[in-house]
Formats: sequence, structure tokens, C-alpha cells
Amino acid sequence: MLSQTEREVLEQICGGSRAALLDIRSLIGKVYDEELACDLNRQAAGYSGFREKAAEGLLRQGIVPRQAGILDMAKRWAALQAGTALNVSTCHVADMVLKEERRRAGDLELLLEKSGRERESSSGLAEEFLRFEKENIQILGTYTMS
Repeated sequence: MLSQTEREVLEQICGGSRAALLDIRSLIGKVYDEELACDLNRQAAGYSGFREKAAEGLLRQGIVPRQAGILDMAKRWAALQAGTALNVSTCHVADMVLKEERRRAGDLELLLEKSGRERESSSGLAEEFLRFEKENIQILGTYTMS
């Protein structure tokens, strides 16, 4: 049986991965830098794996992962389109994705601190997710320095 903290961590990973995938899919067509496109595709594959693992952990306990609402998805997509309407430079697109990754990593770190980093089954996945986010932040940071 999952504790409340484990459930929150898995839901955060699942939701964060889903949001990251939506962001990447919405922006990838606007990316003209081949290296950035390759990095974003690698990140998308990683997020897809994390979403599956987190969803599987919830489903094993009979908990159906929350689905993103159509209105929330439309708002997110529209915000990304507005953010790139006048600027699709590599630096700008990388910065947009970077800001979201920093926010997601910070949110998960706060949740883990709040839980006291108890050794739960979801902690390993959370630590792995945070390492992945921090690696992505470093990679995207190289594009924003241009």
C-alpha cells in the first residue's frame, strides 16, 4: 500500500513528465538547431519512461493516474505558441524549456523535503527523476549562453 507521500511523489512525476512531453512536442517543430532537437527528443524519451514507471507504480496499487484536462492542455499549448510567436531562436526555445524544468525539479525537491525523504519505494524513482531533470537543465543551459 502506498503512503500519501509516495502517492504524491508518483503523481508529481507522472504529471511533470506529461507536461514536459507536451512542451517538447509543442516546440520541437519550431526548433531549427539540430543539436537542440536531438537533445529535446532524448529528453522526451526519458520523460516518457518516467511517466510509464510512475503510472505503473500507481496502477499497481489500484490508483488511476490523473489525466491532464483538455482545457489545461490547451492553455499550456497556447502559452507556448504565444511565447514563440515572435522568437524561435535556439536560445529562446531552450530557455523556455529550461524554466519549466527548473520549476518541476524545485517542486519535486520541496515535496521530498516535506516528506523527510523517507525511504519509500517511490524515492528511488524520484531521485532518478531529479538527476534526469538536473542533467537536462545543464544541457539546456549551454544553449542559453549563446
